[in-house]
Amino acid sequence: MKQWILFLFSKTFLKTALFSILSVLLVVAGVLWWMHRTTQHGKTVVVPDIRLLELSEAVEALESVGLSYEVIDSTHYVPGVNEGAVVEVFPKAYAEVKLGRTLFLSTNPSSLPKYPLPNYKDQLLSYVLSKFEDKGFFVDSLVLIPDLSHDLVLKVIDEKGVLAEEQTPYQTGSHFVFYVSGGQSDRNAFLPDLKGLTYIQAQQTLMTYSLNLGATIIDGEINDTSAAFVLRQFPEFQMDAEVPVGSSVDLWLTAAYVPQAPPLDSLPQ
Repeated sequence: MKQWILFLFSKTFLKTALFSILSVLLVVAGVLWWMHRTTQHGKTVVVPDIRLLELSEAVEALESVGLSYEVIDSTHYVPGVNEGAVVEVFPKAYAEVKLGRTLFLSTNPSSLPKYPLPNYKDQLLSYVLSKFEDKGFFVDSLVLIPDLSHDLVLKVIDEKGVLAEEQTPYQTGSHFVFYVSGGQSDRNAFLPDLKGLTYIQAQQTLMTYSLNLGATIIDGEINDTSAAFVLRQFPEFQMDAEVPVGSSVDLWLTAAYVPQAPPLDSLPQ
């Protein structure tokens, strides 16, 4: 036992222990330095908003802030966006990420994909509208048919005037007319407030209320109608106001919607 104690305090053991500790510290410092260099620890950048940019422009913007990218296949076609333009980014725009992070870009496909027409017969209008919207299809108008039921889709006609059968492949972006059961008596629908909605949102809202889009009036210069905002509508919205089902609502569109402040005499005193 005495010999072990003497060995622990010998110069040979102390030199060996000191050398071992220094070696471990050097290895740990080297690993931390390597991780700092490779992971860019502590260095972050904000993801630029590159949506709707051409791929070459998007790549230039990413590389200018020190980010890399990977293009993934996209099957979802976005109407009104150039082919090959960036439609989705992950992580999303304005997210804070590490320098050198790889972003995943989804681009608008160069050819319009085809999807089978969803099953629609005798199903609720709101449900069928959502299914058509998911496939990128457009519903231009509703035609009400006297029937025992109401708000059920009876048939769908495509833009060529042909009956569109369920599960028949159609290109995304195709347009259709819905024939919907309207009951056997006159029915009314509440008039929705469309001001401030985008043109696409207003169309979908009218369909949900079993109403049709009427005249579209452009206020000023608008490059993309789908992204325009509803400035005014006729008939004008009033609380609890009703109109016959299938009525048309005219819209005035503007490039940028600015909510109007209520008149002073209408504010509570």
